Amino acid sequence: MKKFLMVAAALLMLSCSCKNGIESSPSRVVASITDIHSNANVRLKVSRIVDGDTFEGHIVTDGGSRTATTPEGGGGWWAQQMAVTVIRINGIDAPERGQFYGDVATTHLHWLISGKTLDLKLWQRDQYGRWIATAFLDGADIGAEMLKEGLAWHFEQYYYSVEYARLQREAKQDGRGLWSDDRAVAPWVWRKMSKYERDAYR
Repeated sequence: MKKFLMVAAALLMLSCSCKNGIESSPSRVVASITDIHSNANVRLKVSRIVDGDTFEGHIVTDGGSRTATTPEGGGGWWAQQMAVTVIRINGIDAPERGQFYGDVATTHLHWLISGKTLDLKLWQRDQYGRWIATAFLDGADIGAEMLKEGLAWHFEQYYYSVEYARLQREAKQDGRGLWSDDRAVAPWVWRKMSKYERDAYR
């Protein structure tokens, strides 16, 4: 019973914090869950960092926190508070966990955005149901920040940006982050490697 009360109190606090965020910047908040679609601008309170380019959280609407993975936002208040939306940062690909600099990239993204409310430009869902989005914190482009620190590759195959290309080039020239290793392997190459091939690059 004590655990149940603690969970209920935590969820109530989350709900209140979301409402406070709505009141502080109503112009940036979508009106309802039906407004969450490709090309929508939404806000999200980050709850967990998955890796250096993926995170989870609650989409904020003027009705409270809901998830973009349930189109009608149904399931009742409890379901809406417990459900999460998974976001994949557009235009970058960070090192995988177990890959050189993978943990550093994850830790840096955690330091940048964990527990904070972001402005998102939603692009589309990927094959895993995640939203591909450009993420901003107080106007700063999070994908650009990761590239600037040398903690991600510019994912040119899916999204080309002159600015992203420049940031990656400068990080590489300065030997920042993952570029400190001449053997750095792009994540999309790493994902296709066998376990034995990966051992040579850890």
